[in-house]
This record gives sequence, C-alpha cells and structure tokens, in this order.
Amino acid sequence: MTRASSLAYNTIRELIISGSVQPGERLLEEELANRAGVSRTSIRDALRRLSAEGLVHTEANRGTFVAQLNSTEVDEIFQLRAVLEGHATALAAINGQPHHWDTLAEVATEIDQQLAQAELSDADRYTRFQTSNTRFHDILLQASGSPRLQSLARSLIELPLVTMKQHTWPGEVRIRRSNLQHWEIIESLRARDPLLGRLRMQTHIISARPLAMLSQSLMPIHML
Repeated sequence: MTRASSLAYNTIRELIISGSVQPGERLLEEELANRAGVSRTSIRDALRRLSAEGLVHTEANRGTFVAQLNSTEVDEIFQLRAVLEGHATALAAINGQPHHWDTLAEVATEIDQQLAQAELSDADRYTRFQTSNTRFHDILLQASGSPRLQSLARSLIELPLVTMKQHTWPGEVRIRRSNLQHWEIIESLRARDPLLGRLRMQTHIISARPLAMLSQSLMPIHML
C-alpha cells in the first residue's frame, strides 16, 4: 500500500472507529479524497482494505457503506474475542513485564475515577469507558509478545463505537463489574498464572455481551 493509500486508510478508519460516520452511511470517494488530501485511486485502495476488515461493504451500482452489524455478527465477535484475548492473556502472564501490569493498573484506576465522577452524563461516561477499555485490552495484547495475535485481535476490539452502542449499553453497574474483572485479570498476570488469566479474560469478554445474548446465546460458548 502506497503512502497516500495508507493515509487514506487511516483517515477513513478513524472516521468509522470514532463514529464520525454512522453505520449504514454511504462513503463518497470524492468527499473522502478531499478530506484526506489524496487521489480517489488511493481512497479506493483504502476502501478495499477496510472491506477486507469488515468495516465497510460495497454494493454494486450503489457504492460503499459503513458496515452495520446484526446480532449474530456481534455475538460472533464476542466469541472470537474470548478465544483470541484469552490466549493473549495466557501469553501475557508468561511474557509480560511488571511495567505492563503497572500500566494496566493505571487504566483500571482511571475507569474507577470515571465512575466516581457524578457530573458525567451516561453518554460521556460510556465514551470515556470505551476509550479506556480499548487501551486496557491493547496494552494486554502488547504484553502477550505476539504481533500476529495483536493484529488479529485489534480489528475486533476497535470496532466502531456507534455500531456497538446499538447492541450493548454497559451502564454504570456493568462498567463497574467490567472494571472489577480488569483488576482480577491484573491479579492473575502478576501471579504469572496463564490458565487463570485465560479463564478470567474469557469470562470477562463473554459477560460483556449484550444482555439479550447473555440469556439466549446465538452460538454455543467455547471456553478454550
């Protein structure tokens, strides 16, 4: 991918991840080219890569649109994350270093502080949690020491905020529970216990699924 195509890719991906463009919204090549300061050819290259990642889809004679996830796809994403990030946590317990655990603890503390800020609206609290939560999981992937695993998992973790928000709303109680699980994961990492780390991460991911999926899963849960 050329430098211009990489710039186009990063620009469009950030628009999708941040929710600046909505699920189902049509992406206009000329508008994107002007925004990124590149040619339409570079935009097409970027859109093909984003299509391969599942972030956009192209319809014949209609154009390219931001992907919309249905319930089955959302459930599958959580299932895949449980397997990949469970494995990453096991590796992190073996390969990670104390500075990784300290940084993870800083992020978990940051989330606790967000919960203590009564003045935050639900929307602001959710957005800040999502940012911190993504950072937590990204640091853990780095601690695994596996670049390949990082690449596979990040495309699932960094899903568009607006798309996921249609299917899951943590709320203060669920954010608090999620962060308690973060602390438990950190504890297993400090103990250098790969099996406990794997199980705690898988439980963490599966329990974060939308409430409707907790009571009636669309797919069997595989705890590996």
